Amino acid sequence: MMIGKDGYYSLREILGYNAKYNIVLSDRGRGKSFAAKHFLMGQEGQFMCLYRQVPDMRMAVADWVKPLLMEDKKDLPVYSAGDLRIDGNEKDGFTLYYQDQEKGYFRCLSEVNKIKQEVFPDTLNWVWLDEFIPLAYKKLQGIDSEGDAIRTIIKTIEHDTVRSRTEKGLKEVRMIMFANPFNWNNPILSYFHIDGLLGPGIHRAGPGVVWELLEPYKESKKSKKMTVDEFLGNEVNRNMGFLDQGAFVEHVPKGAIPYMSIRMVRQYFTIYRYGSRMWVRKSSEHVDIKSQFSSKILMKYGTLDGLQEDEQCFDTSAWLERFRSMCYRGTIRFDDINVKFDFLNAIGAVR
Repeated sequence: MMIGKDGYYSLREILGYNAKYNIVLSDRGRGKSFAAKHFLMGQEGQFMCLYRQVPDMRMAVADWVKPLLMEDKKDLPVYSAGDLRIDGNEKDGFTLYYQDQEKGYFRCLSEVNKIKQEVFPDTLNWVWLDEFIPLAYKKLQGIDSEGDAIRTIIKTIEHDTVRSRTEKGLKEVRMIMFANPFNWNNPILSYFHIDGLLGPGIHRAGPGVVWELLEPYKESKKSKKMTVDEFLGNEVNRNMGFLDQGAFVEHVPKGAIPYMSIRMVRQYFTIYRYGSRMWVRKSSEHVDIKSQFSSKILMKYGTLDGLQEDEQCFDTSAWLERFRSMCYRGTIRFDDINVKFDFLNAIGAVR
């Protein structure tokens, strides 16, 4: 991990992996935001700063330029307050001007449909999503998947044309994402397959995705030292009765019988039975459930969240309570840790 002599974080190491999505997780006070602002200002072209909700954007804009005016940081440029100004409003978003030229755009993840209607310059090369893990998680209205919203915004900036930006001689849009992981049960971490149990260091989470977890801050100026266990979120790991976020994660065993195919909003899950226990595996669509003794289809489609064509409707209240009870009692298993997060968040969203 890249920590300078002054004890503050540097993006140099993780960006050296040349990934499209670069996710950095740490406790507070590491200088992540300070480093990001100076990095973005020093890059060619423009950047976008994303926040989850309008209040988050409002608070960020209020003091965004202050770190750029500090004169006590060696080897970093000091900007003049007269060269920086922010115009705009909460409805349409804000724009940062540097020497009267557009430099940064401030937008909200919750406004993804509005962003899709905007046109951004081809020289917008970086997107920064700060503090994407909320203190108290609340689903963003109108967004089924925050991960899909992020990718949609990136495609909007890239104009989603047949020819890629690199084919047109432009730089690829890359993203930086910061968070303090006091809540590991988060849809963005799940979407990008971030497994905090891997511990501190830089890890690849898949094609184009690199993430870094910093060691807990141990400098004397921090009033309370944070242990690694606290950093990984002991309290949050008890979510839905689980002792740790890896608990009850186990691949579907051979011989398990498909039992139910469920859709909740836009997510599909196949429930398998093996003995007295059940396993959950994620699917891209409904799976036909057939008898173990014949090819007869027992149940084609099922839903807990409103009928679609050819779907049967389970008794929502009874099955939700049954699933929640099995999760608490540990009689249900998940094919991987991200299936666990997605399933828990899905049954929590259905009423």
